Amino acid sequence: MIWSTITLLGILLFSGCELFTPRDSEPPTDVQDPYAWIPPTSPEIVLQNLSNAFPAHKPNYHLDVLGSSGETGASFAFFPDQGVASSQPGVFDNWGYVEEENFITQLFEMLNEEGLPRLEWEVEQLSPIDDRYEIITDYHLTLFYGEAEPLLPEQFKGQATLTLVQNVDLLYEISVWQDLKSDTLPCWSDLKTLVH
Repeated sequence: MIWSTITLLGILLFSGCELFTPRDSEPPTDVQDPYAWIPPTSPEIVLQNLSNAFPAHKPNYHLDVLGSSGETGASFAFFPDQGVASSQPGVFDNWGYVEEENFITQLFEMLNEEGLPRLEWEVEQLSPIDDRYEIITDYHLTLFYGEAEPLLPEQFKGQATLTLVQNVDLLYEISVWQDLKSDTLPCWSDLKTLVH
């Protein structure tokens, strides 16, 4: 009697509940965002997050790869192109994280959210130096502004020398950004003076 009950239960279990039958796969709950934030575990990802900030219209992507605390000695500092700095005395005195936050927030408020701004990098050199990395890279920034904004250039080009360090979470962040005008087009330093 007991064996027949166990056998009957076993047959019902295996035939009725499809416990061992593979189910159909489900589609992903959300589509992969091509401009999503990626934890910057390598220097290259820092550049990718800076680039993704523009088409994603997320200024925090830009700010989150900048040194913002003294924990690593990596408080962010921006050093402008010397020609731009000499024509705009006082603008770049002690340009740090707070000044960068104000600038990037104002810039993103000026952008047309329907446009697809782009920041492209062409890395010339990526060098480990002791406990940090130095990246020398050309950049090309294309912006689209809202209709109410004053007429500003849409194209910016130059060269950035970035010093990256790891924070306490072992994520890379920029401690120093040195800008250099390398074209007849305006550079990051020019953009900062126009938005400031």
